[in-house]
Amino acid sequence: LALFGVLLFASLFASVPTAAQEPGVGIMQSDDAKNLTHEQNRMYMYGNSDTGAPDTWSMWTHSANNDVNSDDSVGEGNIPGAANQGGGPRTFTFEGTNPVSEAMPIDNSIAIVGKVKLLIYCDVLEQNSCTKQTDIVLRLGNRDLAVQTIAEPAEDNFYEFEFFVNVEEIPAGETFGLRVSFQKPQSTDGGYTLYLGNQNSFMDIPVVEPYQPTVPGLDGEEYVSPYSQASGYTQVSSNSTSLLGLIFWGILGIGVFVAGFTFIPPIPMRELAILFTGLGLLVSMLVAPIIAGPVELGKVNPDDPDVWTVDELAQLDERPGSFLGDTFVENYVFKLYVEYDDVYTAKDRGTTISAFGYEEFAPIFEDPEVPQRGKEYVQLYFSLFHIDLRPGQAVLAELMIVNSTDSATGQTTLVPLHACMDCTNPDTGAAWEVKDVKVSVNGEESNRFAIQSELCEIIGVDSTWGVYAHGMTALGLLLGGIGFWMAYRQKREYYDDEDVDDLFDEEPDEDFEDALDDLEDF
Repeated sequence: LALFGVLLFASLFASVPTAAQEPGVGIMQSDDAKNLTHEQNRMYMYGNSDTGAPDTWSMWTHSANNDVNSDDSVGEGNIPGAANQGGGPRTFTFEGTNPVSEAMPIDNSIAIVGKVKLLIYCDVLEQNSCTKQTDIVLRLGNRDLAVQTIAEPAEDNFYEFEFFVNVEEIPAGETFGLRVSFQKPQSTDGGYTLYLGNQNSFMDIPVVEPYQPTVPGLDGEEYVSPYSQASGYTQVSSNSTSLLGLIFWGILGIGVFVAGFTFIPPIPMRELAILFTGLGLLVSMLVAPIIAGPVELGKVNPDDPDVWTVDELAQLDERPGSFLGDTFVENYVFKLYVEYDDVYTAKDRGTTISAFGYEEFAPIFEDPEVPQRGKEYVQLYFSLFHIDLRPGQAVLAELMIVNSTDSATGQTTLVPLHACMDCTNPDTGAAWEVKDVKVSVNGEESNRFAIQSELCEIIGVDSTWGVYAHGMTALGLLLGGIGFWMAYRQKREYYDDEDVDDLFDEEPDEDFEDALDDLEDF
């Protein structure tokens, strides 16, 4: 009894971990060769005929290129007296054994293609006249997506199929499958053989390659702009408009009028001096900044569906057939709008370039629910401008999504125009010069694609007439000075040399003399 108890305990101890480690049906293990991935995107058809009727045979599919539980082929003849004698419809459904654990994007611009090797024979009695038509149905989870009817096999009895689907991802807990239907011949010498496994029956799924982060510093809990730590970049102020500054200069300009007419005596050209000085201050320090700032910025409508801001772009995720989200497809024209108070500047190819840290959007970059692709694409494509942006308060970039082919790898990707490797300049027709800039952050280098100056419009630059208003202020001060000088000259005309001598010849005041005598006696 004691020995039995020890054996029972040992068997439980050995079986519990084993049961916990074995993947159950519908559970996807990350290191399982059967899993569908970008690298393992071919799904093979497997099965066996170890039971009686064909409709009870086990059929399945996964991405491992071999399966010891599968037969190399299954089939039937019409041998007299056999259990499966006679022709008729045959259907085999290959269900996926390893559904994905989380939603997996696929590129639906690329077809799902595959082959099924199926030999249907009726050589003698039917003289090979039996139908060889086969229906192949693509499945996702427990639903049918598409069907293709193939009348005759290609060379070596391969039925080749191709499906374009509307789905953009494989939902969590599901995977692709296949159903094959055909007619078994009626003649006694007829039958079929369905070949399984590697090189025989399979389909290729265009799984999107997982995105590999390339921008350092975006995976922390606290967002810090890469440019604040990047080598060679300095943060400087731009030509921003301060509300407090506008209020100060407005009060000062009005104060010039009030104080001028209240305290300045009636000198020549007083009104002109006060008018030019006060207006010069108001126009140059109040009116011009308002027109260059709020008025000019107000001309851009951020609610325009084709005007995008950084916080909107950062929250988009990858989509098959699109650069980002659902909208950024090939030939989509859009505008990037960024308002700023300061920029990071550096030198590249002898030109001052400007970068944005986007610290004001830190909550978005820190949010783990915001897609990593959107946050990184903002840094890669929309944070660097090959132009000095310090004179302005906002920038509007005219951009377009294009197909770009990398000459080194031959890979084609959708990118904004300024990052296109093989495009032409839309204005000159010359080859487009990509302004790719290496940014080094704490020893880690990553590429950025700077937006070229010809694609940018700087908004909020001080108006030239606002500068001329400073001359009006100087003219007012000059007129005031001339007025005081003229008043002084007019005052001098009341006194000549004789008048001055008369002042000294006057008799002393007797009352004043008496007061002095009393003071001495005291």
